Amino acid sequence: MGLLMDTLVNTEQKGSIESITRLQATCCLACRGTEPRKVSPSQRAYSMTMPNGHGASGMLKITLMVLLYYPLSIGLTFYQKWFIKNYGLPLFCVTGHYFTKYAVAIMVRYALELFRQRRVRLSIRDQLRWLAPIGICASVDIGLSNWALEYVTISLYTMAKSSSILFIVAFSLLLHLERWRPSLGITATLIAIGLFLFTWQASQLDMLGLLLVELAAASTGVRWTVSQLVMQRDDQTTALRHPLDMVIHVQPWMVLAILPLLFVFEGGELTLTRIFMYNDVYQPMHVIFLIVTGGVLAFLMEMSEYLLLVHTSGITLNIFGIIKEVMTLLLAHHLNGDRLSNVNIFGLCLCLAGMTVHGASKRHSKTAPRTSSPTSLLSNGDSDRKFLLSVDSESA
Repeated sequence: MGLLMDTLVNTEQKGSIESITRLQATCCLACRGTEPRKVSPSQRAYSMTMPNGHGASGMLKITLMVLLYYPLSIGLTFYQKWFIKNYGLPLFCVTGHYFTKYAVAIMVRYALELFRQRRVRLSIRDQLRWLAPIGICASVDIGLSNWALEYVTISLYTMAKSSSILFIVAFSLLLHLERWRPSLGITATLIAIGLFLFTWQASQLDMLGLLLVELAAASTGVRWTVSQLVMQRDDQTTALRHPLDMVIHVQPWMVLAILPLLFVFEGGELTLTRIFMYNDVYQPMHVIFLIVTGGVLAFLMEMSEYLLLVHTSGITLNIFGIIKEVMTLLLAHHLNGDRLSNVNIFGLCLCLAGMTVHGASKRHSKTAPRTSSPTSLLSNGDSDRKFLLSVDSESA
């Protein structure tokens, strides 16, 4: 597992060398009188991960991001499982998290703007085009995930949610964020078979819970591929490269998307008495405290996710997430007594093999010679911008 993480992190750094080479080619053409093409955000991101050409600092940077992301994500998973088991109303709980995240993000932005310049604001038109799909899919993803925790164990939830990489690969190909390679097919096949074996004749399997998790996984695919496209855009007017700006702009759309689900599935229970009941005892302050605490944890985790995304890609973020889920499985097995049969364990091994193939493929793609000339990377046009994103995404 440690070798897989090193492979993924090192691969990110090798992409920086080629990004710097393209930047040098841009400068050379500018000196000859050719108008240089605007540098894409993903190029700047990779350059920042490797300052002064040294990969060690960039490797440390991404490693620290992962170490920040893991405890927040694992902790929130167990916290939500514990809280929902004692409280119920998972969609109401998630809605409370959304309002908490938005309030915290607004306060942080206000504090930053007191000492720095005004942060970016997007128009409603740009938000409808780029951020509404992210917010809606994120809301469906998180809402269904929390709902599923009522029906399935953490072990089944974490592994079923790992199928999100299949959807991320599909949407990455569709949006030209990733190029087709045979290794992608091998990776997807290994993970799909592994997930099938993991749920094969599982005594803990609940079909409704599994369906909810898979719908959440599909929403994850749309969410992170479109987020990558937005955060790595070269359009200065619509790019949101800072995690705080993404959280602030996406949260309102997440709230709008979750409210219909909340009123359809839990509307009949939403009375003042019920929403403040915890363990059959009326405890309003205790309930508010627990929901706000979960919202703060969710805010910090979402910030760490976007931070990783802007420096890597949706696929690599998902790979790190699956490694995290393996840790969650082991912890759940130890704490909750979740049962894993030999078939389930074999399925888990196949999933890990798929992750390893992905990491090895990325490392190989960085050592293979490139055939593209520098001038081909400097032309204008929207299709060429997508090509740049496609090339850069291979270093993830």
